[in-house]
Amino acid sequence: MVNFKVRSAYILILSLLCSFSSVYSRAEAAPSLIARGDGRAKVVALTFDDGPYPIYTERLLAVLDAYDIKATFFLVGVNAASHPDLVREIARGGHVVGNHSHRHLRMKDLPEEDIRWEWQMCSHTIRAITGNLPRFCRPPGGGYNGTIVSAARKEGLSVVLWTANGADYTGISPKAIERRVLGATGSGGIILLHEGVDNTIEALPVIIETLRSKGYRFVTIDKMVASF
Repeated sequence: MVNFKVRSAYILILSLLCSFSSVYSRAEAAPSLIARGDGRAKVVALTFDDGPYPIYTERLLAVLDAYDIKATFFLVGVNAASHPDLVREIARGGHVVGNHSHRHLRMKDLPEEDIRWEWQMCSHTIRAITGNLPRFCRPPGGGYNGTIVSAARKEGLSVVLWTANGADYTGISPKAIERRVLGATGSGGIILLHEGVDNTIEALPVIIETLRSKGYRFVTIDKMVASF
């Protein structure tokens, strides 16, 4: 359980930066759990977890910019707080900034109040940096249950999963990442990759070019949800 004094200190600091609110005004609410996009549309979403990381994030953004692609970045709160300039760079590039919890803990091991705290702290850290609260989140490791999804929803967040896992965090080669992603991606696909991995950056151009040659368009998660 999060120490009460630590919790209070975080809240005090962030309250000086932004007005706390978990209320979102959305004309169209997203689903509580998003496992894939519309299977009738040839669209895919690139998503990147765990950042931001100096050098890696900038290189990744350069590749996306070269192909004029917008992606969705699920950021860890403590990393975002340590590298706010990178968070702002992601947002300025037109990419969607999502919530990947504050400390990247296994949420299934946490009581509900701490799960909500993880969502809250990451969301308000992102808001303090970008001026906007995120709409989408992804639990670390993709592990979820009803409590995690419910806690996210109470914070105005929709949980996003994936259809294609590049397994880039395991240290496999760029070619292996390419095979895993391309072999599992179809219409409405959500691709899971990670920041901070050299082989991901190397594999990304082949993934993009191959999917484009097959007629797929790349969209952010919010655009994918809008087509539901």
